[in-house]
Amino acid sequence: MTSAVSQGIVPVEVRIGLLRDRVIEGPIEHDVRRGRDGWRYVGDGRGGRVRYDGWRDVLHIESPAGTVRIRFRWRNTTFMWRGRTYRIQPSAWGRVTILDGNRPVVQGRLTLSGIRLDSVDPEFRDIERELAFGLAPRATTIAMVVAVAH
Repeated sequence: MTSAVSQGIVPVEVRIGLLRDRVIEGPIEHDVRRGRDGWRYVGDGRGGRVRYDGWRDVLHIESPAGTVRIRFRWRNTTFMWRGRTYRIQPSAWGRVTILDGNRPVVQGRLTLSGIRLDSVDPEFRDIERELAFGLAPRATTIAMVVAVAH
C-alpha cells in the first residue's frame, strides 16, 4: 500500500492559535502573517493573502494565480475559479467538501485547531494553502455554534 505523500498528494493542515497561525503542507510549515484590514498573508511573501469577513460571511483570496470571492449561503454556496463554478457542500460532521458538479475536488475535515484538507485536485493546487486557511475560521466557528447549541 502506498501512502498519500508517496503518490504526490500532500495534506494541507491549518493550525489557528492565539498568537500564531500556521499552514502545514507535508514537512513544510508556512507562517501566516497578520496584515491590515483583517488580511492574512500565507507563506513567505510569494503566496497569497486571505480575508474572512465573519459579519458578511464572505471569504476573499488573492494570489498570483488569481482571485476568489466566496459568499457563503445557508444552501447552495457557489464560487467561480478559472472560469468554472464550484459548490461547497454544507459541512456535516466536521467534513468539508467542494464539488465540481458531483465530483469532489477538495475534501477535508475539521481538526481541534483548524482544518485539514486531505485531497485537493490539481485545479486548486495554486491556491490550496490560501483556500485551507480561508475555510478554517468559518468551519471552526460553525462547529462551535453547533457544539454550544447541543
